[in-house]
Amino acid sequence: MNYIWESLAILFTGVCLIRIAGKKTVAQMSGLEVITILAIASTTGHAISEQGLIKTILALCSLVALLMLIQFLAIKFNFVKRLFIGKATPVIKDGEIIVKNLKKLRISVDQLEARLREKGISSITDVKSASIEITGQFGFELMNHAKIVTLGDLEKKLEQLQTNLLQQLGINEERVSQETIQDNPQTLQNQE
Repeated sequence: MNYIWESLAILFTGVCLIRIAGKKTVAQMSGLEVITILAIASTTGHAISEQGLIKTILALCSLVALLMLIQFLAIKFNFVKRLFIGKATPVIKDGEIIVKNLKKLRISVDQLEARLREKGISSITDVKSASIEITGQFGFELMNHAKIVTLGDLEKKLEQLQTNLLQQLGINEERVSQETIQDNPQTLQNQE
């Protein structure tokens, strides 16, 4: 009976610690976070088959505390971030593939093109920059000619056109008024 209560206590502790560690899907986790979660699972599995409830809970808590400490230090110090979490690796710059970085990542050009197609990009030359993020996700920025026009962009352009048109009409009205005064000086005297 004691075995069941210990198993439930370890399971409850593991769930709480995973909640404390953060709410990311595996695709969004860094390598450090994945390893910590796997260590929690492994420690929990061994603890259920062996004795030592307090030792197991302390081990689980220390794993999550270490993860949180490293995450905190990674925010404060770039070298800690690079060492434990990593950084994004650029794979495209100004429409050109960075082949040496693809080799480091062990990604083929075909796999890169597949990721581009998944994002709705048909040509590498449309990509200003692209990188494989620390989570494995594909991030990119399009060239100006390939960017999607938003409603906000259209509204700004319409405002600019409207302002330009009003300015031109104002200049034309001013010219017409000046020409009228020059052609007919009596109009100015009648207005005064």
